[in-house]
Amino acid sequence: MIMKKFIQKTVILFLLISLVPQMTFAQFVRENNFVDKKGAERTANIKKFQATMNIPISGTLDNKTKEALYNKDYKVWDMVTNPPSKGYWIAVNKSRRILTMYMGDKSLGKYPVTLGTSATQTPSGRGKIGNMHKNPAWGGMNGKYKPVAADDPKNPLGERWMGLSLKGFSGYGIHGNIKPHQIGGYYSNGCIRMFNYDIEEAVFPQMKIGNPVWIGTDTELESWGLYQFSKVEKDKAVEKPQVTQQNQINDVENEEKIENYQAVDLFEY
Repeated sequence: MIMKKFIQKTVILFLLISLVPQMTFAQFVRENNFVDKKGAERTANIKKFQATMNIPISGTLDNKTKEALYNKDYKVWDMVTNPPSKGYWIAVNKSRRILTMYMGDKSLGKYPVTLGTSATQTPSGRGKIGNMHKNPAWGGMNGKYKPVAADDPKNPLGERWMGLSLKGFSGYGIHGNIKPHQIGGYYSNGCIRMFNYDIEEAVFPQMKIGNPVWIGTDTELESWGLYQFSKVEKDKAVEKPQVTQQNQINDVENEEKIENYQAVDLFEY
């Protein structure tokens, strides 16, 4: 009996010792707010995590997201060789479905967005914010749909609209949404949709009419001097590209703040 108890204690002690390395050296997990969530909240928080890490938005724990989540050497780069303004400005990455708010060359926040479908693509270009509206009415796309009044829960613009001034294009804007499950995909008629809390609480309050807006793919943004990517950093850090004449842009002037402005002629393109 004594020998049996001794053997049992020895086995238990051996098991405890074998578990010590696992308990002491727990797997690295990057700070996040989705591992303990379920359903739509989990998906939305994964999208926000992906935006923060410069990962193309999917809303799922794909391989790239798992790598960022569990590898402590995973790094994010946001490099601007010559920003269009020393103040606030926006870049929309069409390859990654991410909107980034900058001040000069510093990234202040990154947000997942919905972009246009293959048939109704979001245009590329370097423009500026042309108008800003709180509680906008929706015009119905020039008669294609029935117009929707401001503050209507069916209004596809949400509660905020930032109209874009882009050479060769009109009617496009950055706005809220009524279909949050579509954030991160290509579903719109060309406009850029954000989670309502992102545009209402983070982006809209900082913007002014005239603030620069860049919209493009990875390749287009890089041709303008903006580099957004992420990967595991194995060796030396990535150096910031040199400023070239090609991507040198002057500051945008004539910035005007707007608080409340009702409109009935906004279209979701």
